[in-house]
Amino acid sequence: MVHSMDGETFARLFSAQYADFDDDQPLWLRLARQAGGPILEIGCGAGRVLRALASQGFDVTGIDTNPAMLRRAGAGLPKEVRRRMRLVEQDVLALDLTERFRLIVAPCNTLAGLADSELARALPRLHAHLLPGGTLAFEVPATTQATEEVDSGEPLAAFVEPESGNPVQVYATQGAGDAGGRVVVTWRYDELLPDGGVRSWSLPSAFHLRQPRDFTSLLEMTGFAGAACYGGYAMEPLGADDLQMIVVANA
Repeated sequence: MVHSMDGETFARLFSAQYADFDDDQPLWLRLARQAGGPILEIGCGAGRVLRALASQGFDVTGIDTNPAMLRRAGAGLPKEVRRRMRLVEQDVLALDLTERFRLIVAPCNTLAGLADSELARALPRLHAHLLPGGTLAFEVPATTQATEEVDSGEPLAAFVEPESGNPVQVYATQGAGDAGGRVVVTWRYDELLPDGGVRSWSLPSAFHLRQPRDFTSLLEMTGFAGAACYGGYAMEPLGADDLQMIVVANA
């Protein structure tokens, strides 16, 4: 039996899956040093990036819609790091904070989950929360991401969930993208139990593939300046084979 994934289970498994991923952290730290604080992270999850920024002395606010993720983000930190962090349960589509920021970041394809109409609503909210000259930077899939149907019989990832000690295998089924660039991926997490059984969780998610010009046009219409798209965490020129795109613009 495959269970629908609830917010608590998602927080537990997803944070364990990406606990050791840090390939992108030099990028966000580089941008933080250039822009300065305070910093806002959109979709901060369990605090992987948030904690790294706070550990380097930046004052950081993180928003997420999953309260279980926010609890994990604030847990088990040294006092000097925790005091630099503010965690808020809020949706980017209704972003409404009293503070304004020098840098807003959205790692891990967070904004790629928004449809065109939602992105058009989110960008003005982000612009309104930047100080003059502040920077918005976010990561999205490049259009070179495969859009043909994929049904993998082999796990795409495997890890040990530390709270239970159970091994977990991750599978994905990806359908072909539609004419609007929307791609649906159904993730399945198989948690291997000590008695030899398997507890399976299913998580469908959608993301949108957009051309660089789509982002630069939307950003400029929203009042951003100097919008540019890069091909990776080193902010190199966007290449034909790049799977990720980094978008940066100024208020």
